Amino acid sequence: MTKIKYVVVALFALISGSVLSEPAEQLPYAIPPMDAPLLAAVGPDEVGMQTGELVLPPVVTLTTTGVMRAKRTIKFRIWYPAKPASGSARTSFTHVLPRPDGKRLQFTFPSLAVENAEVAGNQRLPLVVVSHGYNGWDSFMTWLTENLATKGYVVVAIDHMDQRATGGAELAVSFGNVLINRAADQRAVIEYFASRAANDRDHLGRVIDVNNIGIIGYSMGGFGALATAGMNYDPASSVFEQLPVEARAAIFDSQAKGAPVAAKIKAVVALAPFGGRPESRAWTSASLAKSTKPILVIGGSDDDIVDTRQGVSWIFEQMVVKPRHFLLFLNARHNVGGNPPPPEANDDFSTREYFAEPVWRAERINAINQHFITAFLDLHLKGDVTKAAFMNVPTTKSSDAVWPLAPMQNVGGKTATEKESGFWPGFQRRWALGLEMRYSSQD
Repeated sequence: MTKIKYVVVALFALISGSVLSEPAEQLPYAIPPMDAPLLAAVGPDEVGMQTGELVLPPVVTLTTTGVMRAKRTIKFRIWYPAKPASGSARTSFTHVLPRPDGKRLQFTFPSLAVENAEVAGNQRLPLVVVSHGYNGWDSFMTWLTENLATKGYVVVAIDHMDQRATGGAELAVSFGNVLINRAADQRAVIEYFASRAANDRDHLGRVIDVNNIGIIGYSMGGFGALATAGMNYDPASSVFEQLPVEARAAIFDSQAKGAPVAAKIKAVVALAPFGGRPESRAWTSASLAKSTKPILVIGGSDDDIVDTRQGVSWIFEQMVVKPRHFLLFLNARHNVGGNPPPPEANDDFSTREYFAEPVWRAERINAINQHFITAFLDLHLKGDVTKAAFMNVPTTKSSDAVWPLAPMQNVGGKTATEKESGFWPGFQRRWALGLEMRYSSQD
């Protein structure tokens, strides 16, 4: 018996070893997991990707030695419906993050896109501009940028090139430049692509619909997106009082000139936006109340970075525009906008903490966001009124949704339709949990 036992253990170890030596292929983050709600699924289009940059005239720039004017280069990536050549290889995105121990961790995100693939068709498509959070980068949100491109959107993700800093004067300079540049960068990129859309010889520009532009911002990107969409900052805010006079002037000069860009924006998505908490409030109630754009706000109930209870909720509550929606992930903190942790982060907690949530699976958060952002943009940029039912869910708390199971009945993976009117549309039975949706619709 002992000999047989050892043989079995050895065989198990051999089998286990062979399995562990061949890990499953990492899928692009744009592809949602099987338990994703209905509208998270990738669309019918193949995806192309291009890179580019925009060089601005000298702008006010903070340094550790004072204020100067310096040329500013804004880099970006564009995802779009494409016709890749047969056999084309998909690209990937490599990035490096510093670690607290001074070392640098390099990792790679897989992609759905084929670099420089031919643009598909000549039909004008909505333009969506995506702006990352502090110290993010242009491929930080491929779970969304590539997913939307499969559904008939031209998506531009800005790389704001934030200066990395560990503390002290360098951090003050770095964050100060973010305050100066976030909304200004977004306005410049929107104006740039609007000009390309007017050029019929521009293969990408001729498929951009400048009459249907959306902006999506995460964290500091959300701080910028709200202003870019016309919610003007408060000149008396303590956020800006800490800046030199020249820097404050640059922010409010850009804001004053930004009305034509704001007028082009038809929909706003703000994920965990900075600027609402009492000690760093960037707007007045009156400014937010003047907002005229449909907005989807997304946050974690326990966000300890931008403070959902006193910050993000305050921003949403000051708005009177209809429709407006606030999707809340219960027990989530700030990481509701980025890609999941790459496998390279498995052995480094500081890197994993940069991407992951303590309670929620990042893939689950992304899938739910894909579902609701798709519904929101389809409704407001494509005029698909059927998507309103996915936004105007029947219960504020998802846990209060009703779709009974008979004794011993299998759930089966079916998603709720209008026939299951007490359940969140598009979610699998029992799977609408841990969420809240506050909204004021046009109905």
